[in-house]
Amino acid sequence: MRWAEVHRLLQPLVRSRTVLDPVDEAPVARGLVRTRFGGLPVVDSGERWPRCPVCGSDLSFVAQVDNARDALHSRLPVSFFTFWYCWQWHPWDRAERHQWLVRAYTRLSEPRLLASSTAEPFAERFAAPRLERSLPDTVGFALHRPELWDAEPDWDLVDRVALSLTGERAPRPHLRNWGVALGGYPLWANGPDETPPCPDCTRPTELLLQIRPTELTDATWGDLGTLYLFMCRTHPGRTALRMQCT
Repeated sequence: MRWAEVHRLLQPLVRSRTVLDPVDEAPVARGLVRTRFGGLPVVDSGERWPRCPVCGSDLSFVAQVDNARDALHSRLPVSFFTFWYCWQWHPWDRAERHQWLVRAYTRLSEPRLLASSTAEPFAERFAAPRLERSLPDTVGFALHRPELWDAEPDWDLVDRVALSLTGERAPRPHLRNWGVALGGYPLWANGPDETPPCPDCTRPTELLLQIRPTELTDATWGDLGTLYLFMCRTHPGRTALRMQCT
């Protein structure tokens, strides 16, 4: 393949994504509904702390995202979401059910802090959003551009074309510390691409949140594991979790 052909294949794939960079202090005048890792969660009126249906313990609150304000890319159709996880059961693949939870909202009617739980809280930390352009990592081309993947191209050429389109080379799996991000494409820690399909429409779901080992959260998964949350744009009630370790 030549430059023009690779460019033609990659250009339609370019998506924006929002990188969440750690900051020392909470954003000014943001109220309860702000992007935060750890601390106490915001819930809506009538909601209680969720419990793991397998072990019966309270799920741990990991993160909440003010998606309406901080998702600088073409965001999924929710304005706010929270993520909860069971560290007793430690779910990490597609077979697990209900030992983790995403609560997503188009609108919060009566937001409030929820303080009562037996789960040990993580230290409260905050983030600032930054917009980037992104492409799939190399294993992601198997899903998003199979004709390129099947052609076994010159990957150095793919890197150079990706750099011209996004300012970044096409990332390879097995690389660590690719950041905490909303949207764009998942950057897989150890390959292959595991983007789940929506069970309703069968189209690939989109990345909602990617969390790698970071100073934003004390939560860790496996051997420097990266956790990926997905949501269907057409059916936002359908969410999925995947995890890869180095």
